[in-house]
Amino acid sequence: MVSGEENELANIMIRYLFTLDRGKQVINKPRIIKNALGGQSKLYHRVISKARTLLSKIFGYNLIEIEGNKYILVNELVNDLPHIQPVGTDGSQRVLLFLVLTHIFMSEESCTEVSLLNFLTSLDIISEDGRIHNYFGNVKHVVTEVFVAQKYLNKIEDKNDSSKIEYKWGGRAEHEFTRRAALEFVSEVYNGRDIKNWPLQYKTMLSREKSN
Repeated sequence: MVSGEENELANIMIRYLFTLDRGKQVINKPRIIKNALGGQSKLYHRVISKARTLLSKIFGYNLIEIEGNKYILVNELVNDLPHIQPVGTDGSQRVLLFLVLTHIFMSEESCTEVSLLNFLTSLDIISEDGRIHNYFGNVKHVVTEVFVAQKYLNKIEDKNDSSKIEYKWGGRAEHEFTRRAALEFVSEVYNGRDIKNWPLQYKTMLSREKSN
């Protein structure tokens, strides 16, 4: 390939990645080869390397591999939670997601589905009579299905007991959110209490920050 051809294919790939990212879809290698490269698998590594560079330098996005040959786009420029200004469905889901991730973090990095749903019920986000929330919508569906599909949450099911389900932070959450933001949010809820008052979470936060 000459430089011009490589750039054109990289631009096609970028457009395709942005199209899938509108729905926070996980992007896998076979789909990229089929839909962005016209099946030309031999060009994959060169073009995706070029596309990754352009995404970062021009658009401020990072193409992250979260599993073998599976990718997500992460905005490198915007990560201002918990001080967000939610607008529309995307805004409400982001608020809900932040609350869910904070609960998981404060539950020592993992919580059961029962614990998570009870937490949201205690906040009147999930109603006991099953009504759809005016602001958050169908909360149980969004949390247990949408966030899982978008890789914000890892859903772990017990093979021996289907009723036992746990949730942890997913690959996308690890790149778009921080445990420090979650702990500072909890601090605000408790009238500015020092984040060191949660020693286990504080230690986990520092450990994560050192490893990044």
